[in-house]
Formats: sequence, structure tokens, C-alpha cells
Amino acid sequence: MKLFVTLLLALFASGSVFAKGLSAHRHFNETYEEARARHYFSQIFDLPIQGGAAGALRSITAESAKKPLKNLNINDLPNVGSYPDLENQFFYIRDTRFLTTENPAFPRRLTWLYPDDGCYARAEVAKIEIAEHGFMEPKKVFVFGNLSANSDNSPTGSVQWWYHVAAAYRVGSEAYVLDPALEPHRPLKLAEWNERVGGTHAYVQYSICDKDAYDPNSDCYRPTPLSRTEALYEQKGFLQDEWDRLLELKRNPEKELGDFPPWLDN
Repeated sequence: MKLFVTLLLALFASGSVFAKGLSAHRHFNETYEEARARHYFSQIFDLPIQGGAAGALRSITAESAKKPLKNLNINDLPNVGSYPDLENQFFYIRDTRFLTTENPAFPRRLTWLYPDDGCYARAEVAKIEIAEHGFMEPKKVFVFGNLSANSDNSPTGSVQWWYHVAAAYRVGSEAYVLDPALEPHRPLKLAEWNERVGGTHAYVQYSICDKDAYDPNSDCYRPTPLSRTEALYEQKGFLQDEWDRLLELKRNPEKELGDFPPWLDN
């Protein structure tokens, strides 16, 4: 009973009790396995099975589909054909202020300046907005492991995750990831993204999943899509965190979340 209460308190502290998406945050001294267990506690009696005969009766989740980077089939990603077309979509999701707020005069962008968490919500809304922009829908690339990424938008200079997800395409035989939280100036080649999340320093694994896969527990190949309303609700849950983070960094949120994001200065 004492262990149950302790884990329950940890779950509440993680902020993921009422969220549809699993938090990606990993404490600095946590392993991938420890962070995973902490965030999956809301499903403690039904943890996803990753292999074995019992696992065959379950859907193949984004997490259970993971494999080494070298084993990914890049041809599973949609081919946009042209890097300039890909770049245009990158700038569109980076810069457009899709999110309405209580202040109608101050809509917000996706929370690229709060890298700590919410990747699942950013990737989902990005997918929706790209499609509504008239472009082909991306797939999702997930990465799992003891992930760590350098960031000017963290007070410690880095953020840690147990998984991370972003929208992805390919141009010919080259895979690209759209992730302005890590690189706000251009799409990243998959090998670059791997380096940015710490994949050259720790063992990590990847999965390429359907466009509607949302978090590690989603069916990788036949997921149930979220509605646009649900996706926006999830993303809006991180808007205050992003605002508070800029205040914590002694930066001006009205400026950076408005018309003068930091990537315009670089």
C-alpha cells in the first residue's frame, strides 16, 4: 500500500493524470525504464507488453515497434519530392499562430520554446495544420531511450526525455524531421535529429508510425485518431508552461511568443 501511494503521488507530480498523451519528461537521474514506468502508472495494471506470445494478442504500439536506427525503412515515410516544398511546410508550422487564447489579439504558435514536454501534442497539431494547409500528411517518427538535448530554452541548458516524437517526411532517399523545438531554422535530416537527441551517446531505438499515432502507447500502424479539438486542447495545456519558462529565463514572452520569436534574431 505504501508503494502504491508513493507511485500515485509521483504520477500526480508528473502532471500526466488528466492528459491523453504520455509525458515525455525524464528526470535528470532517471533511466528510460524508470521514466517509462512512472508515466505509465495510470495504466499500471495494463502495461504494454513488448514481445512474447501475449504481446501478439495486442496491437503493435509505437514503443513496441521500436528498432535501431539502421533498421528503419525510410521508404515508409511519404516522399514530398522537393526540399523547398518541405522547407515551406516547416516554416508554416514553425511560424503560424494557430492557437486561440483568452486574448483574441494574441494567438499562439505551437510550443517550440518549451522543449521539456508536449512533443506528442506539437507533432499532432503540426500534422493537422499541414494537411489543412493543403500538403500531404506526414508520418510520425518516435525515438526511445535515455534522451538528452541541448536547448537555449531550458534553464539548465538541456532537456531530458524517455521518448520524443515529431512529424517526418523524406525527399528521395533522405529522411527529414520537422522539429523546431530542437532546430528552429530548418528541417533536420534524421541522422542529425538522432545526434540532437543524444543518439550518438546513448542506445536509442526508433519507430516510424502512422500519421495518427500520438504517443508510445498508440497503435503504430492503425491508431485511432484524435479530433482536432482534442489535439488543440492538449497543446494548449502547455501554453502557460512556455510563457512561464521565458519569464524564468528573464526573457520577454510577449515579444518572443508574439511577432519576434528568437529564431528571427539568428
